[in-house]
Amino acid sequence: MAPASSKVVETNTSDKLKKFFEDKDWKFYCAVAAGLTLAGAGAYYISAGGVSKKEKKKPESKKEPVAKRSVESTTTKTESTPVEETTTTTTTSTTTTETASPALDFTTLTEAEIADLSNEKRAEAAQSLKTKGNAKFSAKSYEEAAELYTLALQYKADPIFYSNRAACYANLGYNDRVIEDCNSALKLDPVYVKALNRRAHALEKKGDLENSLYDFTCVCILDAFKNDAASKAMERVLKLVSENRAKEIMKTKKPRLPSPTFVNAYLDSFRPVVQDLAGIPDEETGDAYYAKAYRFIAEKKYEEALEACEKAAELGCSRAYQAYAMNLMGTFAFLKGNTAEALDYFNKAIEADPKYVQSYIKRSSIYMERGDVETTFKQFEDAVAINPSDPDIYYHRGQVNYISGNYDAAAKDYTESIKLDDSFVYAHIQLGVVQYKLGSISSSMNTFNNTLKKFADSTDVHNYYGELLVDQQKLPEAIDMFGKAMTLDPKNPLPYINKAMLMYQVLGNTEEAIQLCKSALEVDPACDAAVASLAQILLEQGKPEEALKYYEMAINLARTEAELEHAISYVEATKTQTRFAKDFPDAAAKLKALRG
Repeated sequence: MAPASSKVVETNTSDKLKKFFEDKDWKFYCAVAAGLTLAGAGAYYISAGGVSKKEKKKPESKKEPVAKRSVESTTTKTESTPVEETTTTTTTSTTTTETASPALDFTTLTEAEIADLSNEKRAEAAQSLKTKGNAKFSAKSYEEAAELYTLALQYKADPIFYSNRAACYANLGYNDRVIEDCNSALKLDPVYVKALNRRAHALEKKGDLENSLYDFTCVCILDAFKNDAASKAMERVLKLVSENRAKEIMKTKKPRLPSPTFVNAYLDSFRPVVQDLAGIPDEETGDAYYAKAYRFIAEKKYEEALEACEKAAELGCSRAYQAYAMNLMGTFAFLKGNTAEALDYFNKAIEADPKYVQSYIKRSSIYMERGDVETTFKQFEDAVAINPSDPDIYYHRGQVNYISGNYDAAAKDYTESIKLDDSFVYAHIQLGVVQYKLGSISSSMNTFNNTLKKFADSTDVHNYYGELLVDQQKLPEAIDMFGKAMTLDPKNPLPYINKAMLMYQVLGNTEEAIQLCKSALEVDPACDAAVASLAQILLEQGKPEEALKYYEMAINLARTEAELEHAISYVEATKTQTRFAKDFPDAAAKLKALRG
């Protein structure tokens, strides 16, 4: 139970927090689980909420859906939605004169003759022609059905007639005509969901993915997210838009290192290699630049370290440092997201020194990222065969077991790593975390309490202990832990982000949450977790324009194609939300009210 002083937490809020603190990129776990990559709630239209369209009463068509045309070969399904009945009904009682008059052939009247008809008669004609059109549509006679809807439109400009004719054109493959008719229908009824849906499919077939995404989005929101087919279509098109744009960006994007927080965490997850670099003369040699690279790493000047390491590789190092230099080059390539280049360097490092265990451990990360689990574990087997007393082997194998969900195996590996060297704080942290995952709450708390005593000045211990306290809804204690973590290392953005999401999602203190995220960005401007958190908060607060600035920033920070796709999906989603709010202000206002 949460302490009396804490705010009562609703189940959905608790679930949000749990997702937030669990949703971490596996690479961060390989670096002591340091760094948070949010999926978050994203653009609000992706959520389960929505706005119900204030529709007119429309009798549903009883016609059977039309089967998909076998000759179509598109990424979306052929129009198979039954055509609709009209929004109006014909007069049920007519004058004696009209009843007695001979039936008119509505398919042969001239414009002048149509103009002379009464409103009731024109409505009757439109209804008659539409009914015949529906029958032809059900019989898959799409050309004839389209002609009948065209005639019906001469009697009455009804959005349903345009939409039904668009359905015919969709089955005939006339995508331009589908779009034209849906445009006409939407001029008459801007919130006509079926017209939006039909236009969305036609736009997708024509390759206009951005506008197709927007139409599918509108359908989802206006239908209160009850249209599963539209939701799946929206996700599919959003994925296509993101993939296409990511591929284009990657053609010219210069590889870059992630945030210093990420780099620092990854490097710190390996025990330092003892090397004598002091005696290397400061000359234009590979060895000298390799020594410079390590000095820059000690100063946390990672860009400078990368440049020095590249120069060392270019000039070539002596046999004494060659394996270490290749290992470091592989490390930087991995951090930049270039796994192929990283694997090449790690292979060269192992070739230069087959006994250098760290190269095998780092090579395992490449295979893990590629999904090759068998080869991943083979690296650890080889490393154990070389030096079974190296604690790094067991710690990093524990990380792989952890992210694979093999918690018992992970716990054994962390324990073995600690037995071999209990001075490595991250093994203690991860042991406490995995014990918690296994349901051994008391063991986990004991591990963290002992670790807090042993590593009293560790920001990471306080930060991750705070996360577990959040999961137990011990909120005041969690806030205290995050606060101590910030005091111990004011330049570490992670405690700021954790506290920000706690303040926002549980305590409802939006302003403080925003300020904490901004503080995280001040200490680490390249922290993508801070960018994503801030964007999420602003979006959920109904400030999509501000959120969009940060989502665009996330695109610039992304290093790999997968990261780009993720960032772009939020940008595109936010753009559609902003556009929807402008085009449908009433619906957007209701949606915002529903979200509280």
